[in-house]
Amino acid sequence: MLERLNGKSSKRGNIAMVSALALVPLSYAVLCGVEIAGISQSKASLQAAVDGGALAGAGELSVSTRGDDGIRSTAISLATSAVSGRTDIAPPSFTVDINRTSGTVRVTARTQFQSMFSGLVTSQSPIEVTSTAETLSKTPLCVLQIDQTATVGAVVMDRAVVRAPGCLVQSNSAISVTNLGRIEAGSVQAVTGATGTISPAASVGALPIQDPFDDLDLTSPNCVNALENVVHSGNSVISLPAGVHCENYRVTGNATLILEPGEHYFKGQLEFNGNSKLRGNDVVLIFDPDRAFSFDQKADIRITARQTGPLAGFLIATGRSNTKRFTISSNQVRELLGTIYIPGSELYVSSSGNVAQDSAWSVIVAKRLTLANNPVLVINKNYVGSGVPVPEGVGPSSGVPRLAR
Repeated sequence: MLERLNGKSSKRGNIAMVSALALVPLSYAVLCGVEIAGISQSKASLQAAVDGGALAGAGELSVSTRGDDGIRSTAISLATSAVSGRTDIAPPSFTVDINRTSGTVRVTARTQFQSMFSGLVTSQSPIEVTSTAETLSKTPLCVLQIDQTATVGAVVMDRAVVRAPGCLVQSNSAISVTNLGRIEAGSVQAVTGATGTISPAASVGALPIQDPFDDLDLTSPNCVNALENVVHSGNSVISLPAGVHCENYRVTGNATLILEPGEHYFKGQLEFNGNSKLRGNDVVLIFDPDRAFSFDQKADIRITARQTGPLAGFLIATGRSNTKRFTISSNQVRELLGTIYIPGSELYVSSSGNVAQDSAWSVIVAKRLTLANNPVLVINKNYVGSGVPVPEGVGPSSGVPRLAR
């Protein structure tokens, strides 16, 4: 009987010992999990600190009288204060790299994770994070391909050229330049990829730029009757007052259509063919959904944007629901001074010469941009003295710093 009891006690002791031994690796695994989570949290906090430092430094970079030492001091001061008092990391060291050519400030932080278990689970783990912010005040945003879902959003093919000296050309997806096409700009950025002849080389991996005019009100009164078809031809000269236009306009031959100053709401198509002309100063052309312009053959186009009012700075605009193609195939489209805002549409340029070369400045915000054949799309940035203000969010007014990567 005693032997039987001793046998049971021995078995219970073995089980207890095995259970205790099994708890050791289990406890170690739990502690490791806690440490890993702590390292991840510390890294996230440090990342937020360098993000803030980089943005502060980029903001200082836009001030022409601010020296590099002052920029570094501002960036480091803000980043340091963001992690002040933290006990999970050693006091970090910060380095700041300033690139005035590209308008960027990069902040790097290095530190070590402080184990709450005094190194029982992990030794002091090194942490390094970096953040780059840019200011666009020196490189104004002139071309924005806005659709982030497109595989390729900006296409330049054949012998087509985008010439935007001193401007930022941004694709929220990818840029494809093929054949003898090329892009020449102050800076070129793409979110997912860029191929072909691009000068300077495109920066890939950029953050998307959100629609700067997402809340723009483009509503207009409805037409009471069905749209009429109006054709102007021969040598006629027609002056069109601002307002709502309930007609499909086709201007051909040597006819001239003059838009009087103000907002022009087009409920129908607007087509120019032959040697026709379009003139208008201090105007904005607003198109209904499923309506667009077409500048074909040798149509001579010279228009400048609104100078005052809620649509000041806009030249051509339509809502996001408009998916029509806006077409320029004439080589006489000399002046498009202002902002072309077609966030749901494609701007298709297929002329055989310079486009918009006489414009003091131009801005394009489109869902998709395509250049084919051999046009040269000229994007100038002579904002001062143009008489037309640049809408907030593009051009030189887009100098608010943002994280670049």
